[in-house]
This record gives sequence, structure tokens and C-alpha cells, in this order.
Amino acid sequence: MSSSRHFFRSQPASQVKAEVEADLKTARAAQRDLMATGQYRMAGQMADAVDEHLDELNDLNNGTWRPKHA
Repeated sequence: MSSSRHFFRSQPASQVKAEVEADLKTARAAQRDLMATGQYRMAGQMADAVDEHLDELNDLNNGTWRPKHA
């Protein structure tokens, strides 16, 4: 999962949104795959990652998103 967006301030919002949406899609797919193989603890961790990406997307849409480390 990409987290480079948290180290650069000059990234356009459209690029950040595309990265967040891609990370969200990937995390959700991983969660489903883990659940299908019976790895529920790991699936729960991926569910937490999905929640983080959804929060990040909401912040981006509200205009309150900021990079964490820049």
C-alpha cells in the first residue's frame, strides 16, 4: 500500500484521491481474500486499514486532509 502521499505536500488533490481509492480497493480485496481462506485475524487488520482509508478519503473530500509526515 502506498503511503508516499504523506511525505509530499505538493501532490495535487486528484493524485492523492486516486492513491487513496487504489489503496482502499486493494485493502478491501485483501480483506475478502483473507476471509475466504479463514484468516480472520488478518482480515480484521485489513478491515482496520479499510477504515483508515475511508477516513482519509472523507478528509480529502472535506478539504481537511493533510500529509502526516511532510
